[in-house]
Amino acid sequence: MNYVTDTHSLIWYFTDDQHLSKKALKSFEGTVKEGQIVVPAVVLAEILFIAKKGRIPLGFTTTVAKIEALANFEIAPLDLDVLKIAESIAAPLEMHDKLIVATAIRYDACLITRDEQITKSKVVKTIW
Repeated sequence: MNYVTDTHSLIWYFTDDQHLSKKALKSFEGTVKEGQIVVPAVVLAEILFIAKKGRIPLGFTTTVAKIEALANFEIAPLDLDVLKIAESIAAPLEMHDKLIVATAIRYDACLITRDEQITKSKVVKTIW
């Protein structure tokens, strides 16, 4: 199965943070044998922004290096297809959340997130 990750989930996975749920961890680890973890470009943009503010223990360059070193990870571009999908999402989500959800739709993937608004919107299947 393929999964899309949101920002918190990715950071918590890469830092072995206890905030990551067991189901989410199992999803990340399960793709080592089969499937992909898709990282939306907007997630990397958010990491770039919050890392510069010192709000996370992982920097942008380190995050990208970790992603590029793992065969089961893929960076998804923010392209016109994703933007068109995001534009069609009626749920009242923040812009970056709509782009993450749109990426999950584009890749026909389950979204690893604990975000309540995304989960409640039921726009995509989520796991936490």
